[in-house]
Amino acid sequence: MSPAEAFGLIATFFYALAALLVYRQFRSQSAPSRLLLLAPATVAVAAHAVSLYFLLVTDRGLMLGLLPVASCMAAAVTGMVVVSSLYRPFQWIGALVFPFSALIVPASLWIHTGYVRPMEHGIGLHVLLSILAYSVLVISACQAILLLIQHRQLKDGHIRGVMRVFPPIQVMESMLFDTIWLGEALLTVAILFGFLYVDDLFAQHLVHKTVLTLVSWVIFAVLLGGRHLKGWRGRTAIRFTLSGFLVLLVAFFGSQLVLEVILHRT
Repeated sequence: MSPAEAFGLIATFFYALAALLVYRQFRSQSAPSRLLLLAPATVAVAAHAVSLYFLLVTDRGLMLGLLPVASCMAAAVTGMVVVSSLYRPFQWIGALVFPFSALIVPASLWIHTGYVRPMEHGIGLHVLLSILAYSVLVISACQAILLLIQHRQLKDGHIRGVMRVFPPIQVMESMLFDTIWLGEALLTVAILFGFLYVDDLFAQHLVHKTVLTLVSWVIFAVLLGGRHLKGWRGRTAIRFTLSGFLVLLVAFFGSQLVLEVILHRT
C-alpha cells in the first residue's frame, strides 16, 4: 500500500466518523459539543493533506484533473470549515461536506483520471487561487442550503431537531455573505491570474470553463451589489448563491468530465 493510499484510508475513516457524529446531532434538540464534531474532522484533514501530497506531487509536475482537484477542494473546504467553526457556527456545514470528502478521497486514489502538468509560478498561483475560491464558494452554497431549510421550517411554523439550536436567520445570512465576499474576491484574483499567465485562456478546451466562470462571477457580483444597494436577503440571496455556484460547478467539473471521461483529452 502506498503512502497516499494509507493516509487516504485514515482520512476516509475519520471523515465518515465526523459525518456520523454530525448526523447524530441532527436528532438532538440541545447544542452539540463543538469539540466532538471537529476533532475527527481535524484528524481527517491532516491525513487527507498528507495523502494529497503523495498523490499530486510528481517528478514531472502536479497531478491535475477531475478527481485530484476535487479531492484538493474537499480538503480545503473541510479545513476552512474546521478553522471557521472555532469562531462562528459553521460546523453544521459538515453535514454536507464530510460525506462528500469521505467519498472523494478513495475515488481520487483508485479511479485514475487526470494528467500531470509542469507548474510555473503564475500557473501554480492561478490553480491555487481557483481551488481556494471554489472551496469558499462551496461553503457559501452549503450555507445557503441550510438557510433555505431554516426558512422553510420557519414558514411552516415547525422548527424541528437541530434547527432549534441554529443561529438566528440574521446571523446565518451574515455568515453567508461573509463567505460570498471572500469567495468573490478570490475568484476575481484567480481570473486575473488566468488572463495574465494562461497562454490561451480561450483555447477550444478552455473556452467553456472561462465563459462559465465569468458568468458565475457576474452572478455573485450582482448579488453583492443587490445586497449593498437594495438590502437583498432571504430567498433572493439563496437563489443567487445557488445559481452562481451551480454555474461555477459546471464550469470546472462539467467541462473536466466531458474532456477526461467522454473525449479523453486533457
